[in-house]
This record gives sequence, C-alpha cells and structure tokens, in this order.
Amino acid sequence: MIFIQKTVFCVLTIAIALALASPVQESHELVKRGTILTAQYATESVDDGRFILENNLWGMSSASSGSQSSQVTAVDNNDITWQTTYTWAGAPSNVKSYANLNLRTGINQQLSAISSIPTTWSWTYTSASSDLVADVSYDLWLSNAAGTSGATSSSTYEIMVWLSQRGSCTPAGSQIGTASVNGLTWQLWRGTVESWTTFSFVAPSELADFNQDLKPFFTYLVSNEGIPSSQYLVQAQAGTEPFVGSATLATNSYSLAIN
Repeated sequence: MIFIQKTVFCVLTIAIALALASPVQESHELVKRGTILTAQYATESVDDGRFILENNLWGMSSASSGSQSSQVTAVDNNDITWQTTYTWAGAPSNVKSYANLNLRTGINQQLSAISSIPTTWSWTYTSASSDLVADVSYDLWLSNAAGTSGATSSSTYEIMVWLSQRGSCTPAGSQIGTASVNGLTWQLWRGTVESWTTFSFVAPSELADFNQDLKPFFTYLVSNEGIPSSQYLVQAQAGTEPFVGSATLATNSYSLAIN
C-alpha cells in the first residue's frame, strides 16, 4: 500500500508539473481599439498599415452645424470592426463627410490583372434620426497611372457601389438604366464630378450583410460602358456619406482584398 501511494503521488506531481510547463492556448481575440478621430481630416493606420481609417469631413463647410467622430474598435486577423457617429444640419443636398476604411495593399494594379476583389461587410445603424439622409457605399477610384489617389486631377473614373440609400439622396448624375451584377439588378447612374466620370450602382434594397466580389462591377463597365481594362485601381474605400441627420453606423465585420 505504501508503494502504491508513493507511485500515485509521483504520477500526480509529474502531471501537475507538465501542465504548468505547457503554454496556455488562448483564442485569438480582438487586438486593438483605435483612437477616436474627430478632426476634419484625421486618419489612423490600421492593421499594420493595411488600411487607413479616415474621418474625412470634406464637405462640412456646407453644413449649418454638425460634427463627426470615427473609431476602429477592433482588429482580428483580416477582420476590422469600426464605427462612426455624426450629426449634420443644413444644405440637405450636399454630402458632408465620408468616414471610411481605405485599403492600402494590393492596389495600383490594372483591371486586366485583377482576378477578384472579395469583400464582406456586415454593418448596422445602431441609431438613426427620422430625417436621416445618407448612403453606405464602396468608393473605388481609377487612373491612367499607378501610384496616384482618388478625387484628384489624375482620377479618371469613380465607381461607387451603394448598399444603402436612406432619405432622398441619389448618386451624382442621372440614372442611365439598370445593370445585372452578382445576381442582383442594380440601378446604374452616370455623372461627372470635377474632371472624372462617375458610375454608381445602387442596390435594389438595403444590403447590410454584403458578401460579394467587386471585380464583376468593373467587368460590367469594361464590357458595357467603355472603361478600358488598362485602367489602374488606385484606391478602394468603404464608408458612409451623410447629407443631413444624425446616426451611428457600426461595422460589425469588414474585409477587403485585391487578388
């Protein structure tokens, strides 16, 4: 009996020692909560520079009053969680801002060299005023030259994909028809802003859980609207354009890549 008790004691001692020496396996949890951005053109690098969060109150001068703040709330592998809160009054036909995540990796490729642009975007309005006028959209910029940026004199085309259209807002220009892309029928709008041409695809209904490939939107425009496949994709953003009203738009999950 004494020998058995000592043997059991030794086995338990070894087991406890091994357990203490083994590394604890932790699940991969949320990595980072970012700075709350409030300044007009405040930005923050996200996920080691893979994205830039932009507060971007570019149209605030048209407002009679208003403010906006934006924050990345978590980064988990390739998945980004972020939100923006704003309130704007005055000039109801003017966009006040475009809080967005701006992709900085995989860009500066010609459309002909891109095989796919997979993206997921799960978002929700956690609050929204009854007078809210705003869109939730991707903003994709083309140029004749790599290494340039959107909304500049080097921009040739701006491609928007509207997932939400609250209130009376519409894209730039006028509707020129419809387009069948990824199994949905989108309104197709065309317009001119400064020196570039805009094409906007407006969803038939609000898409708050979006999981698609963005490349077919470009394929449609190359085949049907004359955009050259030699154009470079120089900027890829996703965010919201408020006109008037108050809201908090929360992105629960976001990913984007260019292959």
